[in-house]
Amino acid sequence: MPDLVYPREKTLGWITLILGLLAWLLIVVGTFGFALVYLLFGFIFYVFAHSGLIAWLRGTGVRLSDEQFPELYLQYLQCCKKLNMVDPPEAYILQGDGIMNAFATRFLGRNFVIVLSDTVDAMRSQPDGINFYFGHELGHIKQGHLTGHFWRMPVLWLPWIGAAYSRAQEYTCDMHGRACCEQPESAA
Repeated sequence: MPDLVYPREKTLGWITLILGLLAWLLIVVGTFGFALVYLLFGFIFYVFAHSGLIAWLRGTGVRLSDEQFPELYLQYLQCCKKLNMVDPPEAYILQGDGIMNAFATRFLGRNFVIVLSDTVDAMRSQPDGINFYFGHELGHIKQGHLTGHFWRMPVLWLPWIGAAYSRAQEYTCDMHGRACCEQPESAA
């Protein structure tokens, strides 16, 4: 399998990590440690909010399995295999309500891939196209994009460096999505 990481992503990742750690150090030292209290409350809020998202996802979504959407689940497992992911994350399909998209998330060490139903419906005429969506979201998980944002947070809003790093991550995931497609035009 070819290298599926955009060349500048690693460099930009290190730059944003180093700058982010320096920014956090300045924030903590500059507030005499008082910022840590706010970070604790922010973390507690995040855990409750994200647990609500996961509960909503598991309550309203349909988990792909051998019993539910078996053809789609087989496609998903084949994408995991192409990307050498031994332990496939849980995958869900959610009602799209007119929105075509997919996303990946992580909560308490567990990864999830979510595809909206309108995306799957739009790809009925070209089933290989959904592999791009699966591969793209699996790329975020495989490359660790769902972790480490906290340390980079203070600098991700900067116009050039934050946007460049984000775009590099998306290019990497697009390469993962393309690797899951049988035909190049399916990725388009």
